[in-house]
Amino acid sequence: MVMSAWLFRSSGRALLLKKLAYQASHDALTGLANRTMFEEKLQQDFTLARQNNRLMAVLFIDLDEFKPINDTLGHKVGDRLLVAVARALEACIRPTDTLARFGGDEFVVLLPDLESARQAEEVAERILQKIALPQQVGGHELYLSASIGISLLDDSETSPEKLIRQADMAMYKAKRQGRDTFQVYSAELDAKLSRRVTLRQDLQEAIRSGQLFLHYQPQVDQNGKFFGVEALVRWQHPTRGLIAPERFLPLAEETGQIVPLGKWIFTQACKDAVQLKEMGLLPGRMGVNLSPLQFHRPGFLDKLKKILAETGLPADLLELDLTEGVLMKDRCRAISLVNSLQELGISTAIDDFGTGFSSFSYLKDLPASSIKIDKSFVENVVTNHKDAAVCKGVITMAREMGLTVVAEGVEDEAQFDILRAWGCHRFQGFYFARPMALEALVSWAQEGV
Repeated sequence: MVMSAWLFRSSGRALLLKKLAYQASHDALTGLANRTMFEEKLQQDFTLARQNNRLMAVLFIDLDEFKPINDTLGHKVGDRLLVAVARALEACIRPTDTLARFGGDEFVVLLPDLESARQAEEVAERILQKIALPQQVGGHELYLSASIGISLLDDSETSPEKLIRQADMAMYKAKRQGRDTFQVYSAELDAKLSRRVTLRQDLQEAIRSGQLFLHYQPQVDQNGKFFGVEALVRWQHPTRGLIAPERFLPLAEETGQIVPLGKWIFTQACKDAVQLKEMGLLPGRMGVNLSPLQFHRPGFLDKLKKILAETGLPADLLELDLTEGVLMKDRCRAISLVNSLQELGISTAIDDFGTGFSSFSYLKDLPASSIKIDKSFVENVVTNHKDAAVCKGVITMAREMGLTVVAEGVEDEAQFDILRAWGCHRFQGFYFARPMALEALVSWAQEGV
C-alpha cells in the first residue's frame, strides 16, 4: 500500500514536471515551439551545420494586416486565426524543420541541412500560397498575406542570434516591397536596414523624450490675409540633426508608431490652436494631417473628442487632412467616419487632391469640406497647359459642388494670380510663408494684423 502510494506520487510528480517542461518550451496558444525552444534548437543545428559544412536557413514570417483584424473582430477571433495559421505553416515544412511562434503575429522557421538556397525560397513560396488561402474563423471569411525574410548560414562570421536578426531585417525589406513576398538577406541590405532599424528605435525614444516639435505653415485667403494654419511635425535628432518627415512618417505608419505620434501631434496642435485663438490670431482653422492607421483604428472618434475636451479647442476650429489613400481603403466606412466628423463640427480636407486615380469618382459621395490641390500641379500651373487644365478644372468643379479649394505649394506671384483668377479660395506655400515655430507664427500673424 505504501509502495503504491509512493509510485502514484512519483508518477504524478513526473507528469507535472513533464507538463511544466512542455509549458516552458511551447507556445500556449498554438502549441508550437516558443522563442526559448527555437533558440536552443537553432544553437544545436547551427553547431552541426558548422561542423559538417552544411547549409541552413532561418525564415522570419510576419502576418500582414493581422492587427486590424484583431482590433476589429476581437482577440478571440484573432487567436483562432493564429492557430489556423500555425496549422497552415506546419503543412509547409519537413518533420526535421523547427517552427516556432516568436510572439504576436510573428513566426520563425529553422531549415537545417539544405542542399541549396533555392530550397529555402521554395518553402517561403509555399508558405505565401498557403497563407493566402481564405480562412473561415468565427463565421468570418478572412484573408491574410505574409512578409517573409530569409537568412542563410554562409561562410561569413555570424552567429545564431545574427541569423534571426538578419531574417528579421529581410522581412522588413519584404514589407517595404509591397508585402505578400519574401526577401533574402544580403550584406547590402544589412547596411541599409541597420540604419532603418536604428531610426525606428530612435523614433520610439523621440516620442517619449520630447525630440519632436511642430511647425506651422499659414494659409491665406484671396486677399493674402491670414486664414488658418497646417501643423507639420519635425524631429530634431540629438546626433543626426533635423530629420525630414518624409523619412520618419512612413516608418511610423509601417511600425504602428504613428498612433502614439499622432496622438501627440493632435494634442499639441490643439493646445497651440487654443493659444492662437485666445490671442485673436486664428481667424480660420488648425489643419492636422491624419494617417490611414489613425483614421481606421477602432475608437478614433472617441479619442479625438477626448483630446478636444481636454485642450478646450472648439471642434469647428479643427480641420483634418485626409489623403485619397486613407479614404479609398474602406470607402463605405470612410464616408461614415467623415459624416461623423462633420456632425461633431470638424471639417475635413482631401489632401494632395489629383494624385490618386479615383478623385472625381468618389468626390460626389464624400462629405468633405474642402480639397487641397497637390503642389505637383501648382508648381507648373503657369507654364504647363496640362497642369493648368487640371487646376482650373478642379477649382471649377469644386466650386460648383460647394467645396472650398486650397492650392498647396504656391511659390510665386504668377501662380497666386492665376489660381486666384480661376476662383481658388485659399493658398499655402513659400510665397506667403515657410513652416515656422509657434512663436514665429505669432509674430508673423501680428505683423499682418
